Amino acid sequence: FATVIAATVTSRHGNYIAYFPSYDCLEKTYKAFIKKYPHVETVVQKKYMSAHERDEFLAAFKDDEGYLRIGFCVLGGAFSEGVDLPGSRLIGSIIFGVGLPALSNEKNIIREHYDNKSDEGIGYDYAYTFPGMNNVLQAAGRVIRREEDKGIVVLIDDRYGLPTYQKLFPKHWNHLRYVGDAASLAEVVGRFWRERE
Repeated sequence: FATVIAATVTSRHGNYIAYFPSYDCLEKTYKAFIKKYPHVETVVQKKYMSAHERDEFLAAFKDDEGYLRIGFCVLGGAFSEGVDLPGSRLIGSIIFGVGLPALSNEKNIIREHYDNKSDEGIGYDYAYTFPGMNNVLQAAGRVIRREEDKGIVVLIDDRYGLPTYQKLFPKHWNHLRYVGDAASLAEVVGRFWRERE
């Protein structure tokens, strides 16, 4: 995951947030990233943050174009929705996983309810797939806050190539590019920024 983050941020310095499916995944990737790239400024979401700590986290995302800063956050958490970082305060989101909520009795009741209403087996989608994709859309939506904003969203998971997920993409995502490795990602991201200079 650390290599994918590096491939995304190589072409343009700025503020990015990498979103992870769990704190465990976040912590492992963060440790690997700072070991490999110790000079990059990072800010990390903690499990239990006070309002003051959340404000400090967001304040780190300054409007200072050309300076590389990466936030490490949990998908579906406090910093993946309702956060407004316009302009150069956030130019990219890197989203690992499809945002599936944790298995729970409540979600399984929802799944059972929709499975009983239909023979199409849609319960899993209503209980897990749709809420997960909503988390992804919320995190992606942190990048473009105003009409003049420019930024990139990188989705990391093979499942995004499946029709189940592709049909959930917003229509304005019709310019998506699929890549298979970090080198290809760096090339596509570089081209994206060159075309917008």
